[in-house]
Amino acid sequence: MGLAVADMFAGAALAQGILAALVGRGIHGRGAHVQTSLFEAMIDFQFEVLTTHLNDGRRLPERSAVNGAHAYLGAPYGVYRTADGYLALAMTPELERLSKLLRIEGLETFYGDNPAMMRDRDAIKAIIAEAVVKRTTADWLAVLQPADVWCSEVLDWPQMLGSEAYRALDFEQVIRRNGSTELTALRGPIRLDGQVLKSARAAPVLGADRAAIINDLLSDLVPAESGNDKKPHQGEQTGTFKGRTKCPD
Repeated sequence: MGLAVADMFAGAALAQGILAALVGRGIHGRGAHVQTSLFEAMIDFQFEVLTTHLNDGRRLPERSAVNGAHAYLGAPYGVYRTADGYLALAMTPELERLSKLLRIEGLETFYGDNPAMMRDRDAIKAIIAEAVVKRTTADWLAVLQPADVWCSEVLDWPQMLGSEAYRALDFEQVIRRNGSTELTALRGPIRLDGQVLKSARAAPVLGADRAAIINDLLSDLVPAESGNDKKPHQGEQTGTFKGRTKCPD
């Protein structure tokens, strides 16, 4: 199953809109009706490449046929298979220096030719790929990282979950329902004042708290009984909730 990216980005946009509305309310005392849609969220998600498209004669991006990555970035940017996994290469120094670090021959004709990084990126990346696959990811990291080349190992899920970085984040939590059912889940990615947010409480089943919520609402609307010293606060409205009677503001 793929990720529901449209829903995720729409939710993130809605959260930003709610925060903006809260800030606005704090400034001028008025709330706001926050709206977005899946379509709008996905358009916004692509703002970088769509902005390029709108200002580049509306040309469609030409994607690399070798180790595909960002359509608007030239060689050697991409993900390369190694002897035991994958290596991601990002922005690098000049091609000649990279070639010497990787001990690659065959790229000499492209040295100093910046336009070739886009024009001939498939040919350049194919030559690099032939060399990178011969050694392990750790071997290449030991060569490239000390030389300040932007690169990284590409992890699969088992590798990521077993990594020191993942363990240091303390990202897992156990959620319980009815005292017997347990589910290992992930916490939220936010820290407040340095503290992570965790909860062992499961999401309620549909309608689980309906009666309690309705009772709370009704108890707020029932007038004070005769003989009860409790009186409404100044400006407070009370009244019973019957039929289609409008709730107090």
